Amino acid sequence: MIELLAFVLAGCFLGVITGMLPGLHVNNLSLILLLLFPTMPSNIIALIVAMAITHSFFDFLPSIVLGAPDSESYLSVLPGHRFLLKGRAYEALLLTIAGGLFAGVAAIILAPLFVLFLSFSKGILPKIIPFVLITVLISMVVFSRNIKSSALVVLLSSLLGVFVLRNLSIKNGLMALIIGFFALSTLLISIIRESRIRKQVVTKQALSLKDSVKGSLLALAGASTIAIMPSIGPGQAAFILSKIFGKIKTQTYLVMLGGINTCNLIFSLFVLYALGKSRTGIALAISSATITTKELLLFCGAFLIAIAFSVLALKAIGSELLKRIHRVSYRKINFAILCSLFAFVFFACGFVGLLSSLVACFIAIYATANRVRRTNCMAFLMVPTILFYMGL
Repeated sequence: MIELLAFVLAGCFLGVITGMLPGLHVNNLSLILLLLFPTMPSNIIALIVAMAITHSFFDFLPSIVLGAPDSESYLSVLPGHRFLLKGRAYEALLLTIAGGLFAGVAAIILAPLFVLFLSFSKGILPKIIPFVLITVLISMVVFSRNIKSSALVVLLSSLLGVFVLRNLSIKNGLMALIIGFFALSTLLISIIRESRIRKQVVTKQALSLKDSVKGSLLALAGASTIAIMPSIGPGQAAFILSKIFGKIKTQTYLVMLGGINTCNLIFSLFVLYALGKSRTGIALAISSATITTKELLLFCGAFLIAIAFSVLALKAIGSELLKRIHRVSYRKINFAILCSLFAFVFFACGFVGLLSSLVACFIAIYATANRVRRTNCMAFLMVPTILFYMGL
């Protein structure tokens, strides 16, 4: 038991590192561990699960402070940056922590009902997935403020996604596009606009109970949708929920994103257990192991320890970082991150991958300039998924 706990804590510390360093993704470390331990013993599974949960909390810190997101936290960039520029980045961080804590614990409690639902619906899901995605895609354009520009962004993103993900054999092509659409574009815009960081208010804050509860409930609904529907991300889930429940307040939105990030990982492992499908990189890494009730209990224990660790550690590390962030040149930080991401994409994805990332970046900048939600760029993943499920 002590040995198992040591592996869980080691996973937590690794999750802090992967979450804090843009470009170093927990999925990549998990796949390396898979190569080293192909049979996936219980200790390594516990380490990976704890690492993933901790990462899901900590990856909001570089997203909010530096505008350098990964594939799960990219949607926090815009609302998080608004809080940062107002001196309220710590509040934004606390909101994502609240979402991860409340929604994460609720997801563990509700997991048996989720598994029961999956067992009854697994026969019909593959048949309805493409039609649900098509409906979401059309709605994203129709309900946009600028329909023509929105349609163009969806079209260009779709063509780029189909070309890169289906026709080009680019290593880590998905990563290259995500970095281009949601990281490079944000960094370039920040550098051009010469945004300055104000001194951040880092004090004890009482978060709205209403925002926390509503955001956590929305996170549960959104994460369950993401876990079931491939290629639907937090942005699409948020879009669907906003059409059902009306406009979502920024504070509630950040709570929801924090919750979705954590709940998505939790639900994805139960999807692996119930359907044998890998919806996340973490699920893919441990899919070689036989998932039994014993492993599920192991997951839940690792989840709870990692959530508790992440809440305490992120509040401490985040507050110390934000107290000092105004003393450094924001433009220089962004430029350094931009250069490191260029280098990372080049070495991880090659020259063609870097070129694809730049094209994605300019599509996202066009979207921002024309007041089109950058979540519309997710068409790059949705359309290839639709084609796959339709057998095209």
